[in-house]
Amino acid sequence: MKKLCLFGRCMLVLCMLLYLPSCKFSTEQAGKKPNILFIAMDDLNDWAGFLEGHAGMKIHTPNLDRLAGRSMIFTNAHTPAPACAPTRAAILTGVHHARSGVQNVHWGDGPMWREFDALKDVVTLEQFFKNNGYKTLGAGKIYHSQAPPWTPTSQVEPANWDFYYPSAYISHPYQIRAPEDVIYPEDVDNENRPGGNGWWTWGAIPVPDEKMADFHVVDWASYQLRQEHSNPFFLAVGTWKPHDPWEVPQKYFDLYPLEEVVLPERKADDLADAFDHGRRWIMDWVLENDQWEKIIQSYAASITFSDAMIGRLLDTLENSEYADNTIVVLWSDHGMHMGEKDNIEKFTLWERSTRVPLLISLPGMAHAGQRCEQPVSLMDMYPTLVELAGFELPSHLDGSSLVPQIKDPTTETSPVISSYRFASPRQPDVSGHAVRSMRYRYIYYPEINLEELYDHAEDPNEWHNIAYKKDQRQVIEAHRKILLEMVPNLSWKEGDPEGYSVDANGFVKKNDFKTL
Repeated sequence: MKKLCLFGRCMLVLCMLLYLPSCKFSTEQAGKKPNILFIAMDDLNDWAGFLEGHAGMKIHTPNLDRLAGRSMIFTNAHTPAPACAPTRAAILTGVHHARSGVQNVHWGDGPMWREFDALKDVVTLEQFFKNNGYKTLGAGKIYHSQAPPWTPTSQVEPANWDFYYPSAYISHPYQIRAPEDVIYPEDVDNENRPGGNGWWTWGAIPVPDEKMADFHVVDWASYQLRQEHSNPFFLAVGTWKPHDPWEVPQKYFDLYPLEEVVLPERKADDLADAFDHGRRWIMDWVLENDQWEKIIQSYAASITFSDAMIGRLLDTLENSEYADNTIVVLWSDHGMHMGEKDNIEKFTLWERSTRVPLLISLPGMAHAGQRCEQPVSLMDMYPTLVELAGFELPSHLDGSSLVPQIKDPTTETSPVISSYRFASPRQPDVSGHAVRSMRYRYIYYPEINLEELYDHAEDPNEWHNIAYKKDQRQVIEAHRKILLEMVPNLSWKEGDPEGYSVDANGFVKKNDFKTL
C-alpha cells in the first residue's frame, strides 16, 4: 500500500512539473532562481527577419529568428524614447523619462542621469538583482556610452556590477578604425556631408569578424557562460551594431547585392501635415548623392553581422549547463528610419523610430514562437524580469509585467508612450509625446500645439494625419487622457497649431513647407 501511495505521489509531482512551464518558470518552483541573459542591440528596427519590417527584401537574421522561435514575440513593442541615452536610462531605472525629466542625457564620463531628482536614489535593474543575491556581469553597450572607435565612455555605475567588460569606465572595446581612417564615399559631396567628420559612414571593410569590437564583447560573455557560478547570474550583453558606422566585413555585404536592394516606400510631401524634425536635409543629401541603395545595403549588412554575433552567444548558452535555467531577453533601444517620412536615422515619434524587436524566452515555455500583438513598452522589461525571478515588484516602476502576455498572448495591455525633446539646429527646441494604442498612434507637440493621429488599420505608413478631422474627436480625447496619466502638466490650446493651418475638412498643412 505504501508503494502505491509513493507511486501516486511521484506521478502527481511529475504531472505538476510537466505543467509548470505553461504557468510559471519551473526552476523558481524548485527554489532555484533563474539566470538572466539580457541582450541589447543598438539601432535595430523592425527589419529583423522575424518581424519582416522591410517588405520586399529579405534581411538575413537566422539567429534572431531561431531565438524568436522559442520566445514570446512582441510584435508591437515600443521604446520610451527614439534615442539611446534617455531610453537606456529609463529602461534600467524603471522610471520613464517623461516623469524623471531625462530628455537630453547624452554621453559623458559618468552616470549623468543620477543628477535628476527622480533618479538620485532609484534602484536600477542590475542593482536590484545584485541586492537580491545575483552575480551581475555586463559587457558592451547597456547604458549609453560614446561610440567606438573614437573615445569610448560609459554611464555604468561600477558598484552595481561584479565585473564589467572591458571596463565599467569604458564599456565597449576599442574598434579598429580611427577618425582619419573612416570610409568616405569618393563620389559624393563630402564638404556638405551629414555628420561632418563623425561616424556616419558606410561600406565593407577588409577585416575578419575577429577585428570587430562586438566580436570581443560576445567572446567575453560566452566565456562567462562556460564558467561555474555559485549564484544565479544577471548577464547583460550589449552589441554596438547595427549602429553606424555601417562598416562590417565584406561577406555580410555579399548577401545584399546592390541590384537586389529594395528601397522603402516614400510619399511625396510626406511632412506637409506633420512635424518636420529637422532631418529632411539628410535625406535630400542622400538622394542628391545617389547613396540611398548603398545605405540600405550597409544597414542590412550591419544587421546580419550583429545577428551572427548574437548567434555565437546563443550557441554557447545552448551548449552550457545553464541552457535549461536561463531567461533570455533581447531588445533594441529604438528603431531607425531608412528614408521613410523623409528621414534617415531615428529621433522621431513615428512608428519607424519607436517600434523595436522584443523577445522573451523561458526554457520550456508553453507559447514559444507565438506573437503578442498588444502594445507593450521596453519599460515593461524590468517588472517582467523581477516577477519571473519570483521577487516583489519595486514601487517605483512605470512599466507593467508582461507575464500575463507570456502566459496568454491575447491578454490586453494598456497603450504605451514614447517621449522626446527635439533640439536639432534646423528646428526649434520642441518636445513631443506619442501614444501607441492597438490601432492608433497619437502625437502631441505642446510648444507648437500640433497633434498627429494615424490609423494603423488604414494607414500603416503613417502618411495621413487625421487628427483634425471631426469624426476623430473621440479618438483624440481618449488618447489625450492616456497621455495625461503619464505627463499630467500638459494642456491643449484652441486654434490652429503654430506654423500650420487647418482647413474646413480637417486637413492640416505646414505653412512654409516648400521653403524648408
